[in-house]
Amino acid sequence: MSTARVTRRDPATDRGRRTRSALVAAARGVFEERGFAATRMGDIATAANVSHGTVYTYFDTKEDILAAAVEDLIADLRESIRAVEIVDPVARVAHANERYVAAYAAHARLMRVFEEVATTDAHFREILNDLRRTHANRVAASIRRLQAEGAALVDLPPEPTAAALCAMVEGYARHWFENGASHDTQTAAGTLTMLWARALGLPRVTATTATPHAGETQIPRTAESAKQGGT
Repeated sequence: MSTARVTRRDPATDRGRRTRSALVAAARGVFEERGFAATRMGDIATAANVSHGTVYTYFDTKEDILAAAVEDLIADLRESIRAVEIVDPVARVAHANERYVAAYAAHARLMRVFEEVATTDAHFREILNDLRRTHANRVAASIRRLQAEGAALVDLPPEPTAAALCAMVEGYARHWFENGASHDTQTAAGTLTMLWARALGLPRVTATTATPHAGETQIPRTAESAKQGGT
Protein backbone atom coordinates (compact mmCIF):
# COMPACT_ATOMS: atom_id res chain seq x y z
CA MET A 1 0.00 0.00 0.00
CA SER A 2 1.29 3.44 -0.93
CA THR A 3 1.91 5.99 1.79
CA ALA A 4 1.14 8.85 -0.63
CA ARG A 5 -1.67 11.23 0.33
CA VAL A 6 -3.93 13.07 -2.08
CA THR A 7 -2.14 16.39 -1.50
CA ARG A 8 1.34 15.13 -2.39
CA ARG A 9 3.17 17.23 -4.96
CA ASP A 10 6.30 15.84 -6.61
CA PRO A 11 8.80 18.51 -7.70
CA ALA A 12 9.56 18.82 -11.40
CA THR A 13 13.19 19.95 -10.99
CA ASP A 14 16.30 18.53 -9.34
CA ARG A 15 16.47 21.54 -7.06
CA GLY A 16 12.87 21.02 -6.02
CA ARG A 17 13.48 17.36 -5.33
CA ARG A 18 16.51 18.20 -3.20
CA THR A 19 14.51 20.77 -1.26
CA ARG A 20 11.69 18.34 -0.69
CA SER A 21 14.10 15.64 0.47
CA ALA A 22 15.72 18.08 2.87
CA LEU A 23 12.32 18.99 4.28
CA VAL A 24 11.42 15.33 4.79
CA ALA A 25 14.75 14.61 6.52
CA ALA A 26 14.36 17.66 8.76
CA ALA A 27 10.77 16.73 9.56
CA ARG A 28 11.80 13.24 10.55
CA GLY A 29 14.29 14.62 13.04
CA VAL A 30 11.76 17.03 14.53
CA PHE A 31 9.03 14.38 14.73
CA GLU A 32 11.39 11.97 16.46
CA GLU A 33 12.52 14.60 18.96
CA ARG A 34 9.19 16.27 19.75
CA GLY A 35 6.53 13.80 18.72
CA PHE A 36 3.87 14.53 16.14
CA ALA A 37 1.43 16.57 18.22
CA ALA A 38 4.08 19.00 19.48
CA THR A 39 5.62 19.63 16.05
CA ARG A 40 4.60 22.69 14.05
CA MET A 41 5.20 23.41 10.40
CA GLY A 42 7.43 26.30 11.48
CA ASP A 43 9.60 23.89 13.47
CA ILE A 44 10.21 21.88 10.32
CA ALA A 45 11.03 25.00 8.33
CA THR A 46 13.54 26.06 10.99
CA ALA A 47 15.16 22.64 11.10
CA ALA A 48 15.46 22.61 7.30
CA ASN A 49 16.73 26.22 7.26
CA VAL A 50 14.06 27.35 4.82
CA SER A 51 11.26 29.88 4.94
CA HIS A 52 7.92 28.95 6.43
CA GLY A 53 6.29 29.30 3.02
CA THR A 54 8.72 26.86 1.42
CA VAL A 55 7.28 24.02 3.48
CA TYR A 56 3.81 24.75 2.08
CA THR A 57 5.18 24.72 -1.44
CA TYR A 58 5.59 20.96 -1.08
CA PHE A 59 3.24 19.91 1.73
CA ASP A 60 -0.15 21.15 2.90
CA THR A 61 -0.11 19.58 6.35
CA LYS A 62 2.07 17.85 8.93
CA GLU A 63 0.33 14.62 7.99
CA ASP A 64 1.54 14.99 4.41
CA ILE A 65 5.13 15.40 5.58
CA LEU A 66 4.84 12.44 7.93
CA ALA A 67 3.49 10.31 5.07
CA ALA A 68 6.62 11.15 3.10
CA ALA A 69 8.86 10.55 6.12
CA VAL A 70 7.53 7.04 6.76
CA GLU A 71 7.94 5.84 3.17
CA ASP A 72 11.42 4.42 3.82
CA LEU A 73 10.22 2.92 7.11
CA ILE A 74 7.39 1.06 5.39
CA ALA A 75 9.59 -0.04 2.50
CA ASP A 76 12.27 -1.39 4.84
CA LEU A 77 9.80 -3.27 7.05
CA ARG A 78 8.08 -4.75 4.00
CA GLU A 79 11.41 -5.89 2.64
CA SER A 80 12.32 -7.41 6.00
CA ILE A 81 9.23 -9.65 6.01
CA ARG A 82 9.62 -10.77 2.41
CA ALA A 83 9.72 -14.54 2.15
CA VAL A 84 13.12 -16.09 1.44
CA GLU A 85 14.06 -19.61 0.38
CA ILE A 86 16.10 -21.15 3.20
CA VAL A 87 15.79 -24.90 3.67
CA ASP A 88 16.43 -25.22 7.39
CA PRO A 89 13.28 -24.04 9.24
CA VAL A 90 15.08 -22.56 12.26
CA ALA A 91 17.57 -20.77 10.03
CA ARG A 92 14.62 -19.40 8.05
CA VAL A 93 12.98 -18.08 11.22
CA ALA A 94 16.27 -16.65 12.46
CA HIS A 95 16.90 -14.88 9.16
CA ALA A 96 13.43 -13.35 9.15
CA ASN A 97 13.71 -12.16 12.75
CA GLU A 98 17.17 -10.70 12.20
CA ARG A 99 15.95 -8.69 9.20
CA TYR A 100 12.82 -7.45 10.99
CA VAL A 101 14.66 -6.40 14.15
CA ALA A 102 17.35 -4.63 12.13
CA ALA A 103 14.73 -2.76 10.10
CA TYR A 104 12.80 -1.83 13.24
CA ALA A 105 15.98 -0.64 14.95
CA ALA A 106 16.75 1.68 12.05
CA HIS A 107 13.35 3.35 12.40
CA ALA A 108 12.38 2.80 16.05
CA ARG A 109 11.93 6.47 16.95
CA LEU A 110 9.94 7.25 13.82
CA MET A 111 7.89 4.10 14.32
CA ARG A 112 6.79 5.48 17.69
CA VAL A 113 5.53 8.64 15.96
CA PHE A 114 3.87 6.61 13.20
CA GLU A 115 1.98 4.51 15.74
CA GLU A 116 1.02 7.63 17.69
CA VAL A 117 -0.64 9.18 14.64
CA ALA A 118 -2.22 5.88 13.56
CA THR A 119 -4.38 5.90 16.68
CA THR A 120 -6.32 8.93 15.40
CA ASP A 121 -5.69 9.13 11.65
CA ALA A 122 -7.45 6.53 9.49
CA HIS A 123 -4.95 6.88 6.65
CA PHE A 124 -1.97 5.97 8.79
CA ARG A 125 -3.94 3.36 10.68
CA GLU A 126 -4.72 1.55 7.43
CA ILE A 127 -1.06 1.69 6.35
CA LEU A 128 -0.02 0.15 9.67
CA ASN A 129 -2.80 -2.45 9.59
CA ASP A 130 -1.93 -3.40 6.02
CA LEU A 131 1.70 -3.92 7.02
CA ARG A 132 0.64 -6.11 9.93
CA ARG A 133 -1.77 -8.10 7.75
CA THR A 134 0.95 -8.70 5.18
CA HIS A 135 3.33 -9.90 7.88
CA ALA A 136 0.76 -12.23 9.46
CA ASN A 137 -0.35 -13.66 6.12
CA ARG A 138 3.21 -14.49 5.13
CA VAL A 139 3.92 -16.10 8.48
CA ALA A 140 0.70 -18.13 8.26
CA ALA A 141 1.76 -19.40 4.83
CA SER A 142 5.15 -20.33 6.26
CA ILE A 143 3.52 -22.19 9.16
CA ARG A 144 1.33 -24.16 6.76
CA ARG A 145 4.41 -25.10 4.76
CA LEU A 146 6.28 -26.19 7.89
CA GLN A 147 3.30 -28.28 8.96
CA ALA A 148 3.11 -29.90 5.54
CA GLU A 149 6.82 -30.73 5.82
CA GLY A 150 6.27 -32.29 9.25
CA ALA A 151 8.50 -29.69 10.86
CA ALA A 152 5.91 -27.81 12.96
CA LEU A 153 3.10 -28.76 15.31
CA VAL A 154 0.17 -29.73 13.11
CA ASP A 155 -2.55 -28.81 15.62
CA LEU A 156 -1.63 -25.14 15.67
CA PRO A 157 -4.08 -23.07 13.59
CA PRO A 158 -1.85 -21.11 11.19
CA GLU A 159 -3.67 -17.75 11.14
CA PRO A 160 -4.11 -17.22 14.90
CA THR A 161 -0.63 -18.58 15.53
CA ALA A 162 0.85 -16.22 12.95
CA ALA A 163 -1.01 -13.27 14.45
CA ALA A 164 0.32 -14.10 17.93
CA LEU A 165 3.90 -14.58 16.75
CA CYS A 166 3.90 -11.37 14.69
CA ALA A 167 2.46 -9.42 17.60
CA MET A 168 5.20 -10.86 19.81
CA VAL A 169 7.94 -9.82 17.37
CA GLU A 170 6.59 -6.30 16.91
CA GLY A 171 5.92 -5.81 20.61
CA TYR A 172 9.31 -7.19 21.58
CA ALA A 173 11.08 -4.88 19.13
CA ARG A 174 9.13 -1.89 20.43
CA HIS A 175 9.97 -2.71 24.04
CA TRP A 176 13.61 -3.51 23.25
CA PHE A 177 14.37 -0.25 21.49
CA GLU A 178 11.99 2.07 23.32
CA ASN A 179 13.36 1.22 26.75
CA GLY A 180 17.01 2.00 26.18
CA ALA A 181 18.23 -1.50 25.36
CA SER A 182 21.74 -1.93 24.05
CA HIS A 183 20.43 -2.01 20.46
CA ASP A 184 22.06 -5.43 20.09
CA THR A 185 19.91 -6.69 17.25
CA GLN A 186 21.57 -10.10 17.23
CA THR A 187 20.59 -10.80 20.84
CA ALA A 188 17.08 -9.53 20.23
CA ALA A 189 16.62 -11.63 17.10
CA GLY A 190 18.12 -14.67 18.82
CA THR A 191 15.65 -14.45 21.69
CA LEU A 192 12.74 -14.10 19.28
CA THR A 193 13.94 -17.09 17.28
CA MET A 194 14.17 -19.25 20.39
CA LEU A 195 10.61 -18.34 21.42
CA TRP A 196 9.28 -18.72 17.88
CA ALA A 197 10.92 -22.11 17.31
CA ARG A 198 9.71 -23.51 20.63
CA ALA A 199 6.18 -22.26 20.01
CA LEU A 200 6.07 -24.09 16.67
CA GLY A 201 7.83 -27.20 17.93
CA LEU A 202 10.92 -26.67 15.78
CA PRO A 203 14.37 -27.94 16.87
CA ARG A 204 15.66 -26.40 20.07
CA VAL A 205 17.59 -23.18 19.96
CA THR A 206 19.17 -20.99 22.61
CA ALA A 207 18.71 -17.27 23.04
CA THR A 208 22.45 -16.83 22.53
CA THR A 209 22.97 -18.75 19.32
CA ALA A 210 19.48 -19.02 17.80
CA THR A 211 20.66 -22.20 16.11
CA PRO A 212 19.73 -25.87 16.71
CA HIS A 213 21.83 -27.82 19.20
CA ALA A 214 23.59 -30.89 17.89
CA GLY A 215 21.64 -34.05 18.51
CA GLU A 216 18.35 -32.25 19.21
CA THR A 217 16.55 -32.86 15.97
CA GLN A 218 13.43 -34.63 17.21
CA ILE A 219 10.47 -32.49 16.19
CA PRO A 220 7.12 -33.14 17.94
CA ARG A 221 4.27 -33.26 15.46
CA THR A 222 1.47 -32.16 17.77
CA ALA A 223 1.08 -30.11 20.91
CA GLU A 224 0.28 -33.30 22.83
CA SER A 225 3.47 -34.98 21.70
CA ALA A 226 5.33 -31.83 22.68
CA LYS A 227 3.93 -32.12 26.20
CA GLN A 228 4.96 -35.76 26.42
CA GLY A 229 8.41 -35.44 24.91
CA GLY A 230 9.27 -31.84 25.67
CA THR A 231 10.51 -29.16 23.30
